[in-house]
Amino acid sequence: MKKVFLVDDEVNIREGIMNSINWGNQGLVFCGSASDGEVALPLIEKHQPDIVITDIKMPFMDGLELSRILKERFPSIKIIILSGHDEFEYAREAMRIQITEYCLKPVSSQDLQEILARVVSQIKIEELENKRLIDLESRAIQNKTDSRDKFLYELCEGEYNSSDAIKKASILNLSIISSYYYIVVVEATSESYSMDWIENEFDCVRFSRKLKESIFIMIGETKELLEKESELIRKRLISHEENTLENSIIFGIGGVESRIRGIALSFAEADEEKNYSSVIHKYNSKETDRDIESKKALYQFKRKDLIHFLKTGQLCDIHTFSRSYSSYLEKENNKSPFITYYFLMDFTITVTHYLKEYEIAKLEIMQEINTLEMKASWIRKYQDVLTYMADLLKITIISREKLIGKNGSVIQKVKEYIHENYNNQQLSLQYAADEVNVNASYLSHLFSQETGHTFIEYLTTTRINCAKELLKTTNDKTYEIANKVGYTDSHYFCRTFKKVTGMTTRQYKNQSSSNISI
Repeated sequence: MKKVFLVDDEVNIREGIMNSINWGNQGLVFCGSASDGEVALPLIEKHQPDIVITDIKMPFMDGLELSRILKERFPSIKIIILSGHDEFEYAREAMRIQITEYCLKPVSSQDLQEILARVVSQIKIEELENKRLIDLESRAIQNKTDSRDKFLYELCEGEYNSSDAIKKASILNLSIISSYYYIVVVEATSESYSMDWIENEFDCVRFSRKLKESIFIMIGETKELLEKESELIRKRLISHEENTLENSIIFGIGGVESRIRGIALSFAEADEEKNYSSVIHKYNSKETDRDIESKKALYQFKRKDLIHFLKTGQLCDIHTFSRSYSSYLEKENNKSPFITYYFLMDFTITVTHYLKEYEIAKLEIMQEINTLEMKASWIRKYQDVLTYMADLLKITIISREKLIGKNGSVIQKVKEYIHENYNNQQLSLQYAADEVNVNASYLSHLFSQETGHTFIEYLTTTRINCAKELLKTTNDKTYEIANKVGYTDSHYFCRTFKKVTGMTTRQYKNQSSSNISI
């Protein structure tokens, strides 16, 4: 229902219009009237009509002045002017103000109903058009957000080299150029907890890959500053958990890395820590009052240090690490035995998840761990804690060392796959991961760890080396060589070639020809 307001200084005209039209049948509501523009303004502001019918000649404030004010303050209101004066100057001024309808008195109720029907039809058309434009704008914003988040996630997955990342970021109006980076991944299981403080207080780019999760690419110019910053963020997140005691957040923080390619390394580390935290939180989801102090005590232990040792520690370092990691228990040995039990469970779950994550969890290994775990609830003495930890770490490190050969085999297969398929323009990390039947994120981390290069960097080097060979041994044109080594855009190929070799394709070809002549 559209609302109509009437302004006319003659009472009989106001009453005549008000009583001669069946407003409801027209899909209208008569919401009020006034004798002049000055009286009308506050009433119009109060009732917010869709249509205003006004006379021109009125005391205090005439219809044209009222129309000017309404067009400025309420541009969506449609104005119908009823004029008793057949003067061109009035009509011209009404057109200048962009009045919707201009008609001369006397006007019949039938004529006025037809005018109102036209105006209502115009309003509906504009509403539909506005809705269409809003929908288009909303979709455009969503598409831009989707493109932005997709790029940032792919950047974290290591699917871009530095030059491509900078180019894509520029297109998306993102500022990611910095000397150092690290990643913070936070999942808030409680809607009441906001992560806006990280974005407000620190230099970063924020995006999401799923509901309730925020990923922050933290940016800075010195490694020391970012390391202090990451520790501050970690303490604040832990402090929130200690104070609420309701498992409302799960998080992971990666190490500080230099260069854009380091983003993928830090992300893999942050995501891994968050995944471990998730497993622990699920285990601790059912708590009693007796458990609260035990849970708070777990924040004394840096699970990140344990994960690092599981990945890189040696047998000879087990005793030193175990004592360092569990030193809190030695200092606080007069605490409840539940603290010791929770520590051992946290330790065991972290180790078990590591074994499963890296596909080391064979049946015989898990049976051995389960046998050890049954003893955990009876452990009271600190020396027994160290023995338990040493036994579990020994099983893990021996199993990990056996897997190294397998990992080497996986990386070798990926390298072979790249050399056999570098000319495939669709070749990506996901394609390679599917080929060797491993998770793409895991492969990205493993490839970088084992080779010192990201997947994209290795692929680019392979393609450019093949292009160099073609430039030396064939007379193919540049665009033909670009196509043969997996590039659809010859201009992009030329830029990449120069970035890698320091020469244009022509310079390289001329140099090669000169060397052959000699």
